[in-house]
Amino acid sequence: MVDACEHQNLTTSEQAAQQMHELRPAASRCLSAEKVEARERKFDVNLKKLDLQRDAREHQELTTCEQAAQQMHELNGRALSPWRYYIDRNDSRYPRDIIFAECLCKGCIIDGHEVNDYNSVEVRAPMVVLMKTKCKDADTYRVQKTRIEVPVGCTCVRPKITK
Repeated sequence: MVDACEHQNLTTSEQAAQQMHELRPAASRCLSAEKVEARERKFDVNLKKLDLQRDAREHQELTTCEQAAQQMHELNGRALSPWRYYIDRNDSRYPRDIIFAECLCKGCIIDGHEVNDYNSVEVRAPMVVLMKTKCKDADTYRVQKTRIEVPVGCTCVRPKITK
């Protein structure tokens, strides 16, 4: 592992190469259910350090673009491109539950009304997860770190202009 001082001196491409190297599995082998759980617990410790999970239930009140335009309380509702959170569940992934953002409007909220001259688009952030697949032996699994793109919010943009 590179220490913080050395990491700051790396170029962007060197940092990206190092991150991808860290995601490569050491050896592709099948693990028992107990070993998979142990790996998930170890991964969970690192995940909690990053504090990536938010409480989605607080943000479930918003369901429509019009409702967001009227209420405008929380950040996700006050934005020009409001969003709501939902829990994405995948039993082959760890963590199984990840909170995803979903845009409430196709357009953007301008002066309290949706205007379709602009577009609401998701803002995505990379997240490292563990993916497990069954091996030929029904009681064993292959576990691999992989990077996924998680929608974390929405933003208002000008539409793409095609010539």
